[in-house]
Amino acid sequence: MSLCRLIYKSIATAEIVSNETLRSLEDRSSESNSGKKITGLLVLSGNVFLQVLEGSPADVTSLFTSISLDKRHRQVELVSFELTPSRLFDEWGMRLVDLYDLPGEKRALMATKYANEKGEIVVPSDPYLVCAFLLDAKYSCSSAPWKTPLPASRLNEEDQSSPASSEG
Repeated sequence: MSLCRLIYKSIATAEIVSNETLRSLEDRSSESNSGKKITGLLVLSGNVFLQVLEGSPADVTSLFTSISLDKRHRQVELVSFELTPSRLFDEWGMRLVDLYDLPGEKRALMATKYANEKGEIVVPSDPYLVCAFLLDAKYSCSSAPWKTPLPASRLNEEDQSSPASSEG
């Protein structure tokens, strides 16, 4: 199966950044994405979303189109899109990390590595730093006991044996 990785950032509208709304979004999106074999991570820093999506190019670009049209986002900006032989964010259909809610030592690690503004960790602009930022956020939430990771063997087997989907 052909895989791609898409990264975008956007400004979240006020109605979506409540904890209840975010958790509901995470649960619904994780279930929907898992059904399409899309994996990824959504990071919130202040009111800035940074998300990585991995899966078939057709499914990922279709999802990104929907996200771009969603009124809960402003200033949606494509950071990168690339074909990739393997996933880096295969643990979840979608996992949300609110940097404000990270435990102290993990938040401190992010704060020492990346710029801060008014107490918020700033999402980098450089595409290479964006990838590092996402991997650091992945590390920061990888031990969260309340989220069950997707079975890697299931994703890997399906990635290697399924033909690319042409559905949109």
